[in-house]
Amino acid sequence: MPYQVVRNNAGHHSTWPDGKDLPAGWEPVGFTGSEDECLDHVAELWSGPGPRVERAPVAATVNVLTADRVRLRELTAAQVSELVEAIEGGTAAEGYVEDYPLTGTGFAAKHFLSRTPEELRAGFGMYLVSGPDGLAFGDLGFHRPPQDGVVEIGFGLAEAFRGQGYATEAVAALTRWAFTQTDVRRVVARTTAENTGAQGVLGRAGFRLERTEQDELHYAFRLAPDLPESEPMRDDEEERAALAKLGRIRKAGGDDLAFVPGSGPLRVVVRNGGRLLAYAQSGDKAGIEDPDNHLMFIVVHPAVARRGLAERLLGEVREHARAHGKTGMVTGTPDEDHPSVAWVRKHGFRPIGHHLITRRDLSAAGADAPEGFTVEAVDRTDPTAAEEFVALAARTVAEASMPGGARMTSDPDEIRTELIEDGTGPLLVCRASGRALGWLALSPLAAGEDGAVLAAHVLAEAAGQGVAAALLAATARLADEAGAATVTAVAEEQGQRELAETLPGHGFLPVAGRTIWCADVDPSR
Repeated sequence: MPYQVVRNNAGHHSTWPDGKDLPAGWEPVGFTGSEDECLDHVAELWSGPGPRVERAPVAATVNVLTADRVRLRELTAAQVSELVEAIEGGTAAEGYVEDYPLTGTGFAAKHFLSRTPEELRAGFGMYLVSGPDGLAFGDLGFHRPPQDGVVEIGFGLAEAFRGQGYATEAVAALTRWAFTQTDVRRVVARTTAENTGAQGVLGRAGFRLERTEQDELHYAFRLAPDLPESEPMRDDEEERAALAKLGRIRKAGGDDLAFVPGSGPLRVVVRNGGRLLAYAQSGDKAGIEDPDNHLMFIVVHPAVARRGLAERLLGEVREHARAHGKTGMVTGTPDEDHPSVAWVRKHGFRPIGHHLITRRDLSAAGADAPEGFTVEAVDRTDPTAAEEFVALAARTVAEASMPGGARMTSDPDEIRTELIEDGTGPLLVCRASGRALGWLALSPLAAGEDGAVLAAHVLAEAAGQGVAAALLAATARLADEAGAATVTAVAEEQGQRELAETLPGHGFLPVAGRTIWCADVDPSR
């Protein structure tokens, strides 16, 4: 069925079946196509902040959730109406498996259409459940938006798809999403005594039977009532030590984030008495220019894992990002931290970058520097040399790209302070025919101690010419002269592709990795 994009006088956009009478107050904008094409066109029309999509009976904004094997896509009110028409007319609808929709699907759809405008809220609608082939084989959703912290769900799958774990995945995904909303504290569901399949689904998804009334069983999944609310993070040594300790336990990092001064970052902790249970931080990271995304970290102590605390904190992070006009949230997870990787995937984060973490193997033969290059150490006490280095660093940093389109700040004053005035390790500059083409900063090197490459950048015009190889060869030589135990180096595999590809050839072997993820503040597809 073709759709059209429509608009009301408040500036909201939506989709509507082409050829169907429009509700009062809405008019076409002149674009028609498939529903997905119309949704894409709505996204192009909206430049935010400001009105995007009216969440009313013609709403086009949809929430999409994914699990291991299923995809949940929220229906617009127009689609729900078409679903009812198909069921009542007994017509076969495209995009559904055989024997679906169900009778219960029709009841759920009519129940949704009976809502008042005040009860229409993004995300808290009716969802279709589909597999990799895109065919819908079930539905689930919320009876109403949350009231007093409680929201109720219902679900149903075509018979051929029952008993295979699909319903459990779908219910768990929807429940997790619900707890990311700050006004949801409890998700409930009802089923009958003879429906043992639904009882099993709810139990496996984490629900617990609370009571039985006649033939009806009442289940609930709630955030642990004994978990305290978050509170502002203190700025003292004791707090910093506690954050660092919990970060080490969870291998999560994020305990020493530096945010842009005056930008109003979110810094909250959850304590049980004097014990730190969790923390969340979110905001504009110092040294990074990213108008669209906040950098965030959520860390929960293993002793209180899987009790909804991380979801509650994610809701706070999401609200904080929304209040600051952000459209996305960026975080990172060590590749070996499998619980965190699974958690971010389940909550809609997608990978946007990867940091290769390497360590120099002294037994590995390093390559020689390419001919035609010279590498020299910068004399910080020489004003001319120092300023030349600052200018080179500022230019290369400005050219660098980062995951998600963010840029590094290239303020010469900050570079001068961090690397020239406060830095104490070697600063290397690579030249060809006397012209500076790239640089590398090292931590201090000492006998028996570990060193680190703090940063390394090459001019864009010199990419692929061997500058990175020359800098790494000089690094290895300095490390050997100092008797350093080893040297670590990190490269972003897309934004620093040449460095990432050059490191192994100079004895820097991969030892770990860190994936960078991004999720939409208000997912719409």
